[in-house]
Formats: sequence, structure tokens, C-alpha cells
Amino acid sequence: MPQPWRAQQPTCRHGHPFPVNLFHDNNGYARCRACSRTYQRAYNHARHQHTYTPDEVAIDRAVMGDPPAHLTPRERAAAVHRLDAQGLSARQIAEHVGCTKRTVHRIRNRAAAR
Repeated sequence: MPQPWRAQQPTCRHGHPFPVNLFHDNNGYARCRACSRTYQRAYNHARHQHTYTPDEVAIDRAVMGDPPAHLTPRERAAAVHRLDAQGLSARQIAEHVGCTKRTVHRIRNRAAAR
């Protein structure tokens, strides 16, 4: 179904320049590419939220320096936070958990932004 209000306005509903960001989705509707990306990211984020509890044994093993072969992101973050509370450096935490220093910095910065 054509949307006549889009043809009259140079921007989409959210103010993005419309002729530049115009694309047609699989159903043939004209959409703003910038708005579509925003909605898709929100949909994916909500869809991939897991409600499981982290494995405390895996976290304890990572804190002790013997991490399991695979830690989930939540388990890795919990181990990093525990080791960070002990005052270890990013390099030492990375060695304990089995990740890179950049991952440790990223987890720290994400926690600080909250």
C-alpha cells in the first residue's frame, strides 16, 4: 500500500534524510534505512537475551586461574569483576580468565558506563 505522506516529506518520521536512505523491504514497502537498522538491532537484542544463571563453578575456576574450555560472556564478565575487585591488573586478569587485555578493558568499561 503506498504511503503518500512519504512522497511529500524530504525526511522520514524520525528526521533522517529520506531520499538518501530510501529502500524497499521484502514486502515492497518503502522504508528509511537508518530507522530500519535501529529497529532491527533492538529486535535482535531483545530476542537474544538469555535468562540463564552463570555457572558458579566455572567462574570460580576462572578466578583461580584454571578456566574451563569455554566461558559464556556472563561467566567471563563475572570472573573479571571478581578479579578486578581483588586489585589485579588487566594483564593478570586476562591470564587468569583466558582472554585478552582488550576484553578485560571492554568488560570494565561496560560496567563503569552503567
